[in-house]
Amino acid sequence: MPIREFSEGFPRKKIAFYKEMPAEPDLERFKEREFECKLYTEKDLQNPELVVQLDAVIFSQKPEKRNALLPMLNKSIPMLLNNDVRVYIRIAPDPNETTAARNLVIDALLTSNFPLANLQPEEWARIPDGSREREASNLAPYVYIFDATANWASVAHTVCDHPAGNPPNKKLEIDRYDISRLRKIDPDNLEEHLLLLQRAFFNCDKLKLQPLDGGLSGAPVFKAYASGVTEEWPCLYFVKLGPRKKIVNEYDNYTGRGRALQALDNVPFHLSPRLSLDRCNLGSSRGILVGDFVEGAEPIGDCAPSGRASHAIANLFGKTLGIWHKQAKKTSDSTLAQYLEEKWLGEMGQEIEPPPKRAEIVKQLGGIPLVKPLREIFNRCAHGSVLLGPAHGDLHAANVLVRGSDAIIIDFEKMTGPFPTLYDPASLESGLLVAGFVRDDRSSRKPKVLLESILPLYAFDVLKNFVIPYHHPADPSSWFYDCIAQIRTATRHAELTSGQYALVLALCLIRKGCNPHLLKPKVYENLRAISFILGQRILMEIEQHTHQFDQQDSHQRGPSWFNDPS
Repeated sequence: MPIREFSEGFPRKKIAFYKEMPAEPDLERFKEREFECKLYTEKDLQNPELVVQLDAVIFSQKPEKRNALLPMLNKSIPMLLNNDVRVYIRIAPDPNETTAARNLVIDALLTSNFPLANLQPEEWARIPDGSREREASNLAPYVYIFDATANWASVAHTVCDHPAGNPPNKKLEIDRYDISRLRKIDPDNLEEHLLLLQRAFFNCDKLKLQPLDGGLSGAPVFKAYASGVTEEWPCLYFVKLGPRKKIVNEYDNYTGRGRALQALDNVPFHLSPRLSLDRCNLGSSRGILVGDFVEGAEPIGDCAPSGRASHAIANLFGKTLGIWHKQAKKTSDSTLAQYLEEKWLGEMGQEIEPPPKRAEIVKQLGGIPLVKPLREIFNRCAHGSVLLGPAHGDLHAANVLVRGSDAIIIDFEKMTGPFPTLYDPASLESGLLVAGFVRDDRSSRKPKVLLESILPLYAFDVLKNFVIPYHHPADPSSWFYDCIAQIRTATRHAELTSGQYALVLALCLIRKGCNPHLLKPKVYENLRAISFILGQRILMEIEQHTHQFDQQDSHQRGPSWFNDPS
């Protein structure tokens, strides 16, 4: 079924009880709601043809054999959840009135990383950050825990009121080449991905997937052609498959429940895609998003080198994200450095650093591939107040599409707020640097020449005063100067103190240079090394000029560049 809140669903009308059925009076609670109830064995719950017919499975822990249920749960839960079958577990009563029986079940389920519902707050807090969904979200399917105090009447009420959705469409024809491609992308999760597609396109008979390039999040994106039983001409969608947590995060951001609450409501409907909510689904460990496909558009990183991006950048910050910037507010409780502290860290919480091969390229181009001293400079300088508002959080050159004069934003997994409004434009600038020069011959053969051609954009005075230097239009880097002029023109008002954009830009350039993804051809590595060097030079120049200010008498120089006037 689609990703549903707890109160929604469509009935399949079959409930399986594993080894233990309630007494007949309690069973009537289910039957009066027109649910068919039956005992199922371990063998039955391993049979895909039987599982796909089920609405829910109810497991009951036995007081005298508390551990006996655990192996069966690990065997059966993945298949059940992947087929959108609800799983309910009744905890055994404890004569000593302890939580020992419940702890056994919760510990086993948390170890297996299954999605859980109806947990105690302290149990929910034990879920790893990388798997923890919105608290009390109950995004189906899940494993729902009934405490020992729950009687059969309350169990029946919960189960019958929250039925499963449409079963997987086993007749859906997916191109064999597409299946082999899915296997290559993520061989360990092929079966779950296929079930998610069969659930998403429950009313279709054919599906063709065309992969889209540009994403590095581990969640592949496809252009999908789906034709119905009665309609031969296919409908067009985008499809995103990925880890359940990533899919849930993006779903929440689309629907206004994420960290940037309802921020997408402020984006004009034609400047961002919308989800097909009845086709979005979750499994035991993976998920799928299906929505509008933005047709007739191209990534800004592709069109910028040919001079077709400047107007789109103006549209991006004036129209697409205009209201986000207009509602930005000054904060005094945290500094710029504090808001961006996590951006110096990788996914595992470690400090970012260039991969070894890229670090060698940084050295060859005259840089020093050390992050720690750069982070220290940033933290010393980024101590002022900052303007905060909704932020996309991942506005690289593949997440902005250009169609005519419109700038369309996609991929909302990292959307957040409140967050420094300077971060999105700095992300786009660093993204254009890496994506826009990929086809430039200098990127692969003469990276030093390319670096020298764009270095004037990152001089101290240029960043401080927002004055873009003249660049000859015949030079192959001239398009980049035009784009940067638009970005920085739209960004200047977001500074509370002079130099804040330079600091955020330096961080984004360094992050781009430390991106752990090793891409082929080598041109990407060269460009990311250049990005690191530019970020490093910005911070080193900031440090140098700040030091010069500090050597002067305060009555001669007035306030330092990085001092907050407030």
